[in-house]
Amino acid sequence: MSAENAQAQIELHRKLAPRYQERYAHAFSRVFEEDWHAEILSHVPKDGGKICDLGCGTGLFLADIQRRDPSAVGIDISLDMLLVGRETMTDANLVAGNAERLPVRSGAFGAVVCKGSLHHARDHVGFVENCRRVLAPGGVLVMSEPCNDNPLIRMARRLLYRQSEHFDEGDEGFRQKRLLALYEEGGFEIVQVKKYGFFAYALCGFPDHVGILKYVPGNAWIARLLIRADRFLCTIPGLRILAFQVVVTGRPRADLPRP
Repeated sequence: MSAENAQAQIELHRKLAPRYQERYAHAFSRVFEEDWHAEILSHVPKDGGKICDLGCGTGLFLADIQRRDPSAVGIDISLDMLLVGRETMTDANLVAGNAERLPVRSGAFGAVVCKGSLHHARDHVGFVENCRRVLAPGGVLVMSEPCNDNPLIRMARRLLYRQSEHFDEGDEGFRQKRLLALYEEGGFEIVQVKKYGFFAYALCGFPDHVGILKYVPGNAWIARLLIRADRFLCTIPGLRILAFQVVVTGRPRADLPRP
């Protein structure tokens, strides 16, 4: 991450930190986030070693990870985000650090999980290579990233990022093909690829932007129905292109030296 982009991300997330409290304050959004977290963690082998939540933000995902791995570590470039997380996670292992120059010894983790972190970087290959460096042999990297396979979603994201002060125009999503190529360029072999998120993602994931469910009775129950609908849609090949996220799991290639 260039010094210029690193500073831009720090400033952006200083403004966003208070909004994240609103984003996760509702029962329906928490129901959705728990499902999203469970999806990512389902690709991490149990008893596979310490987990790193890279780009942990305020630590919402890390809190769920710690129920499985109390020694898990959260790393984020934004001290403001970490300070918000520290208010409720007093015992969490939170570390301020740049994902492209991780302050972690090689082979420290059995798994690195990234929930929407990669697109905030600019040196994407360097980001992935750093993940490979800190993984132990046989470890896994699981990323959930904004998916731009659908041209309508691609255009909507571009417009939103351009018009809203809460986004950086450079923080675009990835087409699945490009994300898989980044894994391979970073020294990983692909284990699994899944699409995630349709209606539940749009209506439950970001109440600070789309807040209609805040005013609907029984919104947590509605969120559960939407999640079930999303999972069904992900089983239909022709509709997967409409998903908002792509979840990719990879392992470091054994034939390559550690970066």
